[in-house]
Amino acid sequence: MSYALVVSEVRKNLFEERNFDSIGLSALLEREAVLLVPEGAQNVNETIVDRILKVKAGEDLFLNPLNLTSILENVFETHGKPDFLLFTHSASGMEAAAYAAGYFSFPIITDVSGFNKETGSFSKSYYSDKIFGEFKSVLARTCILTVRSGSFKDHAGERAGAATTETIEAPHADEGRAFLEYVEEEKAAVDITKAELLVSVGRGIGSKDEVPKYEELAKVIKGVLSCSRPVVDKLWLPKERQVGTSGKTVKPKVYLAMGISGAFQHIAGMQDSDCIIAVNRDPEAPIFQYAHFGIVADVHKLRDKLIETAKGS
Repeated sequence: MSYALVVSEVRKNLFEERNFDSIGLSALLEREAVLLVPEGAQNVNETIVDRILKVKAGEDLFLNPLNLTSILENVFETHGKPDFLLFTHSASGMEAAAYAAGYFSFPIITDVSGFNKETGSFSKSYYSDKIFGEFKSVLARTCILTVRSGSFKDHAGERAGAATTETIEAPHADEGRAFLEYVEEEKAAVDITKAELLVSVGRGIGSKDEVPKYEELAKVIKGVLSCSRPVVDKLWLPKERQVGTSGKTVKPKVYLAMGISGAFQHIAGMQDSDCIIAVNRDPEAPIFQYAHFGIVADVHKLRDKLIETAKGS
C-alpha cells in the first residue's frame, strides 16, 4: 500500500505543532499517513493519522541523522519504501532530510508551501514570497519533502477512529555523534507574535524621543508596540520588537503601521494581518499597496489625536 511517512519533530517529549503541516500535506497527497515518533512523545493526536510507528528510542536518536537513517532502514524493510518521506522545514528537519536524501539516493524538494493536485507539483517561494517555483520529482522512487510551518496544518483533519500503533526496535546508536543538550533562545520580555493589535513604528517617526509617545498610544488602545528594522538598527527599540524577514512574522487582528515606508522585508513579516492600517505622510509609500486602510497624514498629529480620543472614551 502506498503511504506517506511523516518523521515527527519532538522537543523535550512534546510533539511539535509544526508536525501538523506534514500531516496535512500527506492528506492532500491522498496517501495513508504514517507517523514515525520516538518513545515518550507526549500530546500526539492519534486521530489525525492512519498509523503510528513508535520507536523504542529517545528523541536524541531522531536528532542524529546517522541513527535516523538506521531507523528508516528498519521501516523500509518491514513496510516497504513510502511514496513520500516528510520532514519539518526546521534546522533539524532540513539536516535530517538532506542526509537521508544522500544516504538513500532519494530526490528532495525543500521548503514546500503549496501543492497542485492537478499537476502533482509542489511549490516554494523565494524573495519573501515575491517569486514562486514549482517542482515535481520525475523519478519513480521515494521523494523527500521538507514542509514549511503554517502551510498545510488546516488539512490535518481527524479520522473516524484512533490510529493503529506499532512498536519498532531501536537501532544500535552510532557513537560517532551524540546529542548533548538544547540551548534555549533567550526569552523576550514581550512576544509580539501573540498580540492581537500591534502599533508598529518606522524611521518616519523621526527620533528615539518620540518612542515613549507611541508606547503610550499602544497602551491606551490595548496594543503592543513593534517596529521595522531601521528602528532596531538605530537602537530606538530592541530586536524583540522587530517585524520582518530578519525579525518576527506576525498575524494580529489589527496592524497599525506608523511612519513605515514598506520595504518588502517588512511586508513579508506582516502581510497576513487581518487588518492593516498604514499612516504615512508620503502618498507614494509602498506600504499603501498592502494596507486595507491608508491615511496620508503627519503621524505625530494623528498619534496625539488617537491618544486623546482613547483617553476620553
